[in-house]
Amino acid sequence: MFNTPHLLDQLVSLTGIRDLELLESSLLKTLNGFILPSVLTLYKVSSRGEIRSQLVFGPERCTVIRENFQVQPELMQAFREHRASEQGSLQLALADCILSVMTVMESRSSTTYLVIGSQQSLREEDNRMIGGMLQIYRNFCQLLQESQTDSLTGLANRKTFDECFSRVYELQPLDEEECAVAVEQRKPHQQTTYWIAMIDIDHFKSVNDRFGHLYGDEVLILLAQLLKNALRNDDLVFRFGGEEFVLMIRCQDRAEAAGLLERLRASVEEQVIPQVGHITISMGATEMMRNTFAGTLLDYADKALYYSKQNGRNRLTFFEDMESMGLATRETAPSENLDFF
Repeated sequence: MFNTPHLLDQLVSLTGIRDLELLESSLLKTLNGFILPSVLTLYKVSSRGEIRSQLVFGPERCTVIRENFQVQPELMQAFREHRASEQGSLQLALADCILSVMTVMESRSSTTYLVIGSQQSLREEDNRMIGGMLQIYRNFCQLLQESQTDSLTGLANRKTFDECFSRVYELQPLDEEECAVAVEQRKPHQQTTYWIAMIDIDHFKSVNDRFGHLYGDEVLILLAQLLKNALRNDDLVFRFGGEEFVLMIRCQDRAEAAGLLERLRASVEEQVIPQVGHITISMGATEMMRNTFAGTLLDYADKALYYSKQNGRNRLTFFEDMESMGLATRETAPSENLDFF
């Protein structure tokens, strides 16, 4: 029999979390406490069958892997079979263990699978317990997602930006001992930087005035879709309200960030929207600095956006370029004794 009070304690802990990534780690920790598997991993797989990330449970912490995946061909085939079937669980016998594959979450763009490895097949009561916990997890995730997304576009909202701002640095943690979720380290030559970009639709008010707010909403929905399709797995996009959007992008350097944003600007300009025709966007961007408040970085990006608006629209401006031209100044960095993240 399961330890019911302990199970209830774990569920209370699970539903007290408001961060989806930490929620995944808590799910694995809870499951590990009851079934003690040899393997316990969450796989996020795109609709094209490509691995996006792995969350691997370990004795000290969970580890996020975002590249250089090592996945057995048999497991990839099991993912495809499980997605096509309606089975609750699919078992795969390997040389050293038996893997049980279950669907945790599913959307049009990706599916999250739970993979449990053990020396013997899971008991029926284990399967029932795991199935019940996954359903609780799904229900809670849906509530979290509804509170964290913009109802019109489906993008993350401003509240979510504030929560994600510090978490984005977990991709390169300063001190592994302070991280609840560890992330596989990159080699020095692969170190990345992060950039914030603010986006505003040019002459959006005239779209509403000429065609009505219904068409204005369609423009916002289409732009949100373009942004999501253009960005990579580790990039984040938010709607701040009105016609204003914010991106958090991970790039090797300034040149890569500029290239991505310019391609995005061009793709929006080329898009033909029924009745409305072509629209353009203006952008302002700045590098995310660890010793700078989120509000300050947003202010830098907003100043760069305003410069784009005042100088022809349909263009990208970096705050760093405004600095070099003497058009803007950076605030003095706060004391290193302050803890931002």
